Amino acid sequence: MWGRRFRPPNPCNNQNMRSLASSLALCCTLSLQAQPPKLAPAQPQTLENIKQFAAAHFDPRESLSCTQLAPQSISRTVTVEMIDPSMPRHGTPSSIETGGLFENVFSVSSNTDFEWDHWGMLRGKKVAVFRYSNQINGKTHAGLIWADENTGAISRITFRGADATAHLFCTPHSR
Repeated sequence: MWGRRFRPPNPCNNQNMRSLASSLALCCTLSLQAQPPKLAPAQPQTLENIKQFAAAHFDPRESLSCTQLAPQSISRTVTVEMIDPSMPRHGTPSSIETGGLFENVFSVSSNTDFEWDHWGMLRGKKVAVFRYSNQINGKTHAGLIWADENTGAISRITFRGADATAHLFCTPHSR
């Protein structure tokens, strides 16, 4: 008994390796199950639909018919919600000139970059959400656009870097 040396267990024996592999497999399985499935981005045509909707509904020479809620924070963001004209209005008439805000995003000369962001839910409907950004007079403007994937109908758009804090409820009108 005194002649034998103590040997620690071999970490590379088959039973230890199987145990380690099982633990790693379980960990990876749990990790994969915990992550929500990735949804495919909107089709490239969706962005074209949004641009066509904007061209048909937002005239840079006129502002939308909007009401404004009192700001709840001190940010430099304008959020425009498009509503059905038959819906009741909230807030007070807005003095914010919305035509220029849309022109800054959608005119060809603005060189706005659009990029897919995520799928969202707005008023119970699945919508495509895109980020946009551009430089105007050395100032960066950016925001998000929530729109119907098929029609391009814009439900909400934010304008960061705008000169007023507001949440507007507006009625789009066709030209």
